[in-house]
Amino acid sequence: MTNAEYNRNIQRFRRAHWLHYGAQALLMGCAGLATRHGVAGPAAVNPQLATWPALLALAVAVPLLSVVLYGVCQSIRPNLRRPYAENMRIYLSRLVVRNSLLGLLGLPLLAAYLLTHQLAILAIYAGLLLFLGQRTAPSAKTYQRWLLT
Repeated sequence: MTNAEYNRNIQRFRRAHWLHYGAQALLMGCAGLATRHGVAGPAAVNPQLATWPALLALAVAVPLLSVVLYGVCQSIRPNLRRPYAENMRIYLSRLVVRNSLLGLLGLPLLAAYLLTHQLAILAIYAGLLLFLGQRTAPSAKTYQRWLLT
């Protein structure tokens, strides 16, 4: 593999990383809008009674999904005996799984927005996703560190 090809692959990882965060935010936002009818707003007569099924489902689904994603992420390991192209493909799949796991951190903020309808919570959610995307952006150094673990 040439140095230029290696740098192209790292740039491809970065583009996929940011695209994944954007697509995940869009998907979670659409899911929130789809479930908006099952969640009572602040003007509801008895909001606790109307929202408990949605919050219970969220409270059960998020930890289960997190455990599954964490297990999958831990099982994705490099092997120096593999061809470099296969290790890069495996690294990209690990990025997708890790980004999905980190994206679940925003679900409580989306649930809070569905309950309160305050735009400040959406701004905090967007800031969280931007912060996570910036802090976990792939680079040549992080790829090499993963490869040597």
